[in-house]
Amino acid sequence: MSTELARETATVPAAQRNVACLYCCGTKLRPHFRDVKDRLRYVPGAWTFDRCEDCQSLLLAPFPETQAIAGFYPPVYSFSLDLDNQNAIRRWLGWLEYRLFYGLQYQAQAAQVLKGISWRGDRGLRLLDIGCGRGLRLEAFHRLGFEVKGLDLQPEVVEYVRSRLGLEANVGGTDSLATEIAPESCDVVTAFYLLEHVPNVQEVLAGCLRVLRPGGWFVGVVPICDGLQAQLFGQRWLHVTEAPRHLSLPSRGGLLVAAERAGYEDLRLRSDVVLNCAGIVAGSLLPGSDLTSAYGRKRWLGPMIRRLAGGVCAIASIPFCVAENYLLSRTSHAMLLARKPARS
Repeated sequence: MSTELARETATVPAAQRNVACLYCCGTKLRPHFRDVKDRLRYVPGAWTFDRCEDCQSLLLAPFPETQAIAGFYPPVYSFSLDLDNQNAIRRWLGWLEYRLFYGLQYQAQAAQVLKGISWRGDRGLRLLDIGCGRGLRLEAFHRLGFEVKGLDLQPEVVEYVRSRLGLEANVGGTDSLATEIAPESCDVVTAFYLLEHVPNVQEVLAGCLRVLRPGGWFVGVVPICDGLQAQLFGQRWLHVTEAPRHLSLPSRGGLLVAAERAGYEDLRLRSDVVLNCAGIVAGSLLPGSDLTSAYGRKRWLGPMIRRLAGGVCAIASIPFCVAENYLLSRTSHAMLLARKPARS
């Protein structure tokens, strides 16, 4: 889509575009962020984020056709240990990133989930991770004794999970919840930074509810558009510049409304782990320090230097994120814990 066409479509009032908030289903949407560009420079064009006047969540405009969404993602988008088999320096730096950042982050996130669902050390619980990427977080749950399964839209990352990690994974979008996963077959369903990418939040939440056993837990981690980071960075915030891959950004209230409408109970919001929140601060302050630029392009020295600078910035941001998440309770990265009602 051209920049001109994107801008022209974005100026059409939301009511005339026949769209509604993906969280509360409100139809009173007004432009909030205009002329947003893809931070990865992978998808040309410009977008607007409309704000829902009812729940304050944000919705991308123009809203893309479902079949176009898969084309918004570059080949290198999620982290793995072999992002570059040809360059020994990049391989070593990737290993170092995993040891100092990603590995610690995934372990901490798994621990955060288990604390949230009051896990008592039970072995053999069945966990489904939707949008599993290359499965390194899935592997963290597996090491804790869960029977794990991943689901992802990209065939190459599913093959990585199967062949390199030896874990079960299927190729499929969120619609596979209704066709590929047996009803009431999961104790826990996780979705890390997925809901903001899907065009049908309510359907995804309902599909997760369907595959959970009674009393099972859905855990969804999402960026929150009314947190402190979001307010400070505004249109520069990394999650805003993830347009058009980010189709929406919920507010705290909007996320809770969506989960309640889908039929969940015992709703709770916690903060994501500090390490990941600090990484988002770094990515917002230093555009060009992203994973795709550092590992997904032939010219790599400059992007890798910026990547290392981003790592230093992330470390320096940790005290801010501790304050944001725990002292001020203004997190911009929320972990939603929602339970499927038990049968009476």
